Amino acid sequence: MAVSLALRNSPKISAGTADRIRKIADEMSYRPNPMVSALMTQLRQARDVKRTSVLAYVTAFPTEGGWRRHPSLLAFHEGARSRASELGYTLEEWWLRRPGLTERRFCEILETRDIHGLVMAPLPPGTESVDIEWARFSVAAIANSLASPELNRASNDQFRSVEISLRELTALGYRRIGLAFVEGPDDRVHQPWTAAMLSYQQGLPLAERVPTFQGTGPVGRSFSAWFHEHQPHAVISAGGECLRVFRDLGLRVPQDVGFVNLALTASERDMAGVNHHADLVGAAAVDLVDAQLRHNERGIPRYPRTVLLPGEWVAGPTVRDLRPQPKRVKARA
Repeated sequence: MAVSLALRNSPKISAGTADRIRKIADEMSYRPNPMVSALMTQLRQARDVKRTSVLAYVTAFPTEGGWRRHPSLLAFHEGARSRASELGYTLEEWWLRRPGLTERRFCEILETRDIHGLVMAPLPPGTESVDIEWARFSVAAIANSLASPELNRASNDQFRSVEISLRELTALGYRRIGLAFVEGPDDRVHQPWTAAMLSYQQGLPLAERVPTFQGTGPVGRSFSAWFHEHQPHAVISAGGECLRVFRDLGLRVPQDVGFVNLALTASERDMAGVNHHADLVGAAAVDLVDAQLRHNERGIPRYPRTVLLPGEWVAGPTVRDLRPQPKRVKARA
């Protein structure tokens, strides 16, 4: 039994004993039979799910329901909730910033309730880290806003989403394409959007390269200066805030400028952009937590895993076809 527990990373056996057993197993070149391991996992499955039947969905916005104003964050949660239910879990919302709730007390409550699986929802702007006793929990983060610590996570392939947008815009005849962030720079998600744009621009003439706009605070005046200096034919952004800025500047979409939203959800059809399948990203985060629970893996992983899901282009009314249309030849009388 001790050998079995040690090789499954069970917390029921001391760390010293587990390390000694694993060392002996390595010296003997022992490898588990994958078929037997799969069978034992199935036999333990019902018991394990009943023992850990609740997962915590952890949010950290300044207000308890502040995240619900964002369509993508709602879709993340719905995908996580649906997948948790399929696996036999209940997904409970936990607000980390509740008045009087310290992070230590938060951990104690979860421990008392035998909740060891955490799904970390995207953090609000201005927050990059959360300090809890990670060693107690199996954890996965949604998207990339949690910079510290580095955890297993699920995310949209944001680099590829920009590539998809550029491909579709180019096919429609757009040439001067700009990337704009009016709700904060993308450095909080490790700059995949900017990286994709810079990669694309390497093959362009200098006259067609539009520098990325990085907005902080009120952006009306600075965005107006950027737009009129560089005169992009289309703008790619994450979220729909750019449309409000365009309206304030008297710009018509798509007549004066095309617009692409990198963070569309399945229900949004009023814009062109990339459906980043937020529901599937939320579900993938639950799968990561479930796998850790079944293998008794807790704490900050030595080698964090990231699951990237591709987005999908959605045609919409904020772009138009700029390609020259073939001239119609009048039939002779």
